[in-house]
This record gives sequence, C-alpha cells and structure tokens, in this order.
Amino acid sequence: MSSVLLIGAFAGACAGAVMTFFSHIAPMFGAGNFIKDLDRPQILGRDLSRREAHLLGILVHLCLSAIFGLGYGILVQFGWTSGFYAIPLFLYAVLITLITGLLVMPWEGHGLFGRKHDPWFMIDALLTNIGWAVLVYLIAHLWSA
Repeated sequence: MSSVLLIGAFAGACAGAVMTFFSHIAPMFGAGNFIKDLDRPQILGRDLSRREAHLLGILVHLCLSAIFGLGYGILVQFGWTSGFYAIPLFLYAVLITLITGLLVMPWEGHGLFGRKHDPWFMIDALLTNIGWAVLVYLIAHLWSA
C-alpha cells in the first residue's frame, strides 16, 4: 500500500475517532443529539439492543471515516487532486455531504438530505464533514512532517 493511501486511511480513521469522542462528550456541555431514533434497531431481521446499535454505529462511523480518508488518498494517488490541502479537502467534504444526503440519508429513513428531522439537518452534516476534513488535514500534515 502506498504511503499516500496509508496516510489517507489513517487520517480519516483518526479524524472519525476524534469526532466520535466529541459526540460523546458534547452532551456533558449541553449539546443534544440531533439524530432521532426512528425505528427499532435491526440488522438482518434481528432486533438489536440500544447498546448493540450504539456500538455498531460507532464501528460503521469509524469504518466509513477510514474509507472516505482512503478515497481521498486515492484521489491524491491518481493525481486528481494535488495533496492533503485545505481547499481540495473542503470540496471533498462538500462531496461527502452531497453523497450522504442523496443516498445514505434516504436509505436510513431520514429522508432526502435528512429533511424528516429539520431543515438545518444538512447544514449540521456539512459542518461536521468540514470538521472531519480539517482533522484529516491536520493529521495528514502531522504524519508527513
């Protein structure tokens, strides 16, 4: 595996871990959970406990963070972007937000761009993805320094 791909996957996974950590301590400072539970959690027809669903959600989040970081590393590897810089990562964060709003959110039952929650849902998602991109930028530059 090339070093660019490794940096992308590592930076993405670490950024996802930091974001997960902040999402767990934010309620201690008065922040609420803006994603409502819509249905009983199930996987392959089996009901999950809240703890199982929570742990599975963390695992999926960390895997997707690593995959999105690897995806950005692939863009760098093939020369479609110049490297781990602020503007390309910002545009990548916008692309991730559009993909999740158009594909993932409807599949999860949140509606197109999360409209079942509130009109500001995708703004929150965009800001979160930009925060992830900032962390990827910082981690990638720390790694390669």
